Amino acid sequence: MQKFELLPLLQDHQTFFQNSSDLIPRISLPYFIGGRGITFISGPIHAGKTSLLRQIASNLQGAKIYIDFEDNRIQGSGPESFQVIEEIAEEICKKEPEKNEAGQIYYFLDEVQKVPGWESWVDGLYRQGAGIFITSSSSNLNGGEFSSRFADECKVLKLLPFSFKEYLLLKGARIPKPNFLTPSRCDEMLCMFLQYFENGGFPAVIKNGDIRFAQKYFEEILQKGSASGYGIQDASGLKKLAIFLISNMALEYSFDTLKKVSGIEDEEIIRHYMDYLEDIFLLYRVPKLNHLPDSEGKMDIPCKIYSGDTGFFKAVYPNYPDNLGLRFENLVFLEMLRREKQIFYFQGQRECDFLIKESDSQKVSAAIQVSIYFGSPASREREIMGLMEVMEEYGLEEGLILTMDDEETLEFEGKDGKKQIIVKSVWRWMLE
Repeated sequence: MQKFELLPLLQDHQTFFQNSSDLIPRISLPYFIGGRGITFISGPIHAGKTSLLRQIASNLQGAKIYIDFEDNRIQGSGPESFQVIEEIAEEICKKEPEKNEAGQIYYFLDEVQKVPGWESWVDGLYRQGAGIFITSSSSNLNGGEFSSRFADECKVLKLLPFSFKEYLLLKGARIPKPNFLTPSRCDEMLCMFLQYFENGGFPAVIKNGDIRFAQKYFEEILQKGSASGYGIQDASGLKKLAIFLISNMALEYSFDTLKKVSGIEDEEIIRHYMDYLEDIFLLYRVPKLNHLPDSEGKMDIPCKIYSGDTGFFKAVYPNYPDNLGLRFENLVFLEMLRREKQIFYFQGQRECDFLIKESDSQKVSAAIQVSIYFGSPASREREIMGLMEVMEEYGLEEGLILTMDDEETLEFEGKDGKKQIIVKSVWRWMLE
């Protein structure tokens, strides 16, 4: 594109970007306030990546250039536009010298990977000393080329839909300290948590109380995949596959079942489509930790599927019987993902919903059960016995059971000493 074509577009982008009056602070922000370097922010569409860029920009001193490469007016531009963009950025800086006394410039680039040759351009900006913030709705830019090329210079953040804390901020509520709550404040937090649990964490869904936004996002995600270079040939099969997996969140799957529901006979195509659904944050796969080879000696690790947002459940299949327990488990999974945990599940004589490994260790550090019906004697026994088994298996002194609103501490004598199980309401845990 020529300069006379790009200039009014970039001016429009700057006007939009400078409006930060309605921003909800994201809990992840403090880690990224800083100067030079490259910051890569990936996450599902409409989760708030652009708003996070605006929030980051409001805390930085220097010239700030924002470009939305999803703008239809820019799409189709080639690498030759990058030099023109730098010329325009320089002119913008000269017009507003008071904003750039230190001579520092920051680029905020939404979905820049849509333009061929973007890697070399970003590398050039970095070498010039610019601060660069990049967003993408894919976790795997160019098959990992981005990660390998900028591994030493890049900070990475996965931004998910709103957490419960961020939900409270959006609703204008103060985030309380979980251990200093009056009974009436506890009731208030439980009521707000139930609303959050029902609708999920997409900002527009929360603001409008309308789950149809999640339906729109689901369709948009699949359409983009079919139109992209990801090699999606069977759009109908992809959609059937995604709907089935979301409707059966927190459960294992078999390829025979996936073939049947999607109409796709080739197992490798199903694997490829599932890779895509995970790459765009629609689904996540959690592996079984204590897996064994099958009868033929293969190590195809069993997995559970979790949805990228609990709001997708009602949005994509409103007439499907709602399993509150599985949706509750999915919500806990997403919170652990925000906390950057390595997540697995366990299945022995009993089952444990989640085993946690810290990012810098291969040792199991925590075991968590999730139970929305903990008051039921059968449910109580199942959750406690499953947790006790896995605590013995991995030498854990403490386990956690997350419930809707139950609180207690249980103790038992293990093989290597006393052990403790903490029963805690999930909303209180999310406030920690």
